[in-house]
Amino acid sequence: MSAVGLPARIVYALVALPVGGAAGFYFVVWAIPKMSWLLQVPALVPENYTTFVTALYVGGAVGLTASLVALTLPWKRKRKRRGRKWRIALSSVFVVLAAAAFADQGHRLLIDFMFTAWLAYTVTFTFVRYGVLDQASRRPVLAAEAGPAED
Repeated sequence: MSAVGLPARIVYALVALPVGGAAGFYFVVWAIPKMSWLLQVPALVPENYTTFVTALYVGGAVGLTASLVALTLPWKRKRKRRGRKWRIALSSVFVVLAAAAFADQGHRLLIDFMFTAWLAYTVTFTFVRYGVLDQASRRPVLAAEAGPAED
């Protein structure tokens, strides 16, 4: 297994999900009491249920983003991948449907815009820009590289 092959990137993504989630969760638990004056909600303390739920949501978003970014490693691969047009179309439909479902939950307009912007950026950066699947090499394999012939 190559360090940049698809199986390795899947392992990176599986590891990045809980690590990113924990980092996002603990950051919110640490930062919300310090930023309560900015949010103008003085009742937010680390022991509050609202803080816990907010930390869970942020942790999930950070974990998902880290997982998707880890799935596209390394970033030195060719950016022009085949199938880019259908990936753009598929990701556009996904972002619109997810944003509509999120907006239907009754959040404030700013939260809806932030969610849609985050989702569009994440999908564009991971799925559209780099693709996920490895493509076969177009370079012909030389006889010396192929190894001994089997009978």
